[in-house]
Amino acid sequence: MIDSKPDPKGENATTSGPTRFGGLDQVDWLMIAISVLLGTVAKQHHFLDLSDQFLEWVLPFLLMVAGYRTRRKVKELIESWRAKAKSPSSE
Repeated sequence: MIDSKPDPKGENATTSGPTRFGGLDQVDWLMIAISVLLGTVAKQHHFLDLSDQFLEWVLPFLLMVAGYRTRRKVKELIESWRAKAKSPSSE
């Protein structure tokens, strides 16, 4: 029988799904799923006549890198907007 008592951290011991892999949130999982999906679709349609291995491995990796860079830039923009909103205006 599976014991569903909470562990010392207060989490359920029978946690399943993406929450088991710490450090990845929903946006990370979404980026991974989209990258793999786009790589698969590009392979099926022979995107730009590139090799299958490139489309299976390199393209999803490059999409993940682009996703993380975009996410970091958006986070920086949001933080700068919040900092400007918190600072008193000189009017």
